Amino acid sequence: MKSLVNGVPVTTVLKKTRNDADMSDFDTVEGTSPVPDAETMLTPITRIGVTPRAQMVRKLADIVVLPNGRISSNERALVADILLQVIDKVEPDLRIEVASRIARVSESPPALVRMLLLDEPKVARQIIEGAETLAEALLIEAAREGTMAHRMMIAKRNGLTTAVADVVLSFHEIDVCLAVLKRQDCLLSPNAINQLVAHSATRVDLQLPLLRRAELEPAHGFMMFWWVQPEQRKRILIRFSLDRGIIQDALADLYPKVFRTEKPDPFVKDILLLCERRHRARGANGEQVSMSAILRTMGAARKYPAQEIIEAVALIAGISRELSARILRDPGGEPFAILCKSLGMPRDQFYSLFVGENASEDTQEGHPDYLLTIFDTMARDFSRAILRYWDWDSNPRIAYITHLLGLSDDIAEETSFA
Repeated sequence: MKSLVNGVPVTTVLKKTRNDADMSDFDTVEGTSPVPDAETMLTPITRIGVTPRAQMVRKLADIVVLPNGRISSNERALVADILLQVIDKVEPDLRIEVASRIARVSESPPALVRMLLLDEPKVARQIIEGAETLAEALLIEAAREGTMAHRMMIAKRNGLTTAVADVVLSFHEIDVCLAVLKRQDCLLSPNAINQLVAHSATRVDLQLPLLRRAELEPAHGFMMFWWVQPEQRKRILIRFSLDRGIIQDALADLYPKVFRTEKPDPFVKDILLLCERRHRARGANGEQVSMSAILRTMGAARKYPAQEIIEAVALIAGISRELSARILRDPGGEPFAILCKSLGMPRDQFYSLFVGENASEDTQEGHPDYLLTIFDTMARDFSRAILRYWDWDSNPRIAYITHLLGLSDDIAEETSFA
């Protein structure tokens, strides 16, 4: 007698179940249970394993990574286009597997590489760190459209180029900036250095790595001088020491032609003043100021930089009133030493300005012996050059960095730091 299940012979039910299993190679989705047959209420026989979608992705990846002799570029592109449609619809672990394989093939279609580059960081890592060669354009796009994690990986990638570094740095993420600054093998663009110099005014951790960069120039160093520590100020003075003699000799014959003309070219006149060989202190009426008058003025400025003292110092030093105020109010005293050197003040007279001041022995800042060292380690012409740099607002690069710092009223573009 035949056994019945819901009125249907068992042999018929089993035969139907076996046929269903043979006709379909489908696997159940991981983490789900097989659905019982609605008619028989028996669980169908299934093969345990990967899903057809995962199998298809792996098989397509097998084709993409074939060597050139086995597949044409057009065929590879077709397979990549198919993968583009399904790769984002599989689990991250499978995307990581595919990305690690794609990274080893230099002929991989750019569209597929781009999708994997812009995937979540653990997938993109396989391409960024695993691919020996990547098109600069792809890295730029990944840096621009990816997350901070993408940019950090790109910043640490071998062969970082100037163009890619520019994009990575443009987001002003401190950890990424530090990673790029440590890359001495990568040449940074002038604009990137300008941005980093401005950024270093509020981020102390950027200052020392930036001062170690070969791309840094005197204009950058003398601007950073205002916000770095005493040891770094000394480093700047030593590194950017310069002599204007070669420029002065080249322009020497222009001085009489320009300054003896009733209407000299203002542009040429400004440059000649910038490069002047020796500064002679002048009073309000153009009269020459004696050293004793300079000493009295600087002594008063050291004790109490009132408004009239600030203006008097600016006049005898030939600098702007704003720079005079900044120098006299600087807590470190190094700018004051530079100013005194530029005025030709004798060494002992300079030191006597600090007699009686309550300077701590435990710190360099404002200490007479430390400031005397600053005074002694520079030539007078170099001190004049530094003052000119500090007062050189018409220079396009200095004006741009000043704007980035928010010290300019001219708004050329919106710039913010993270």
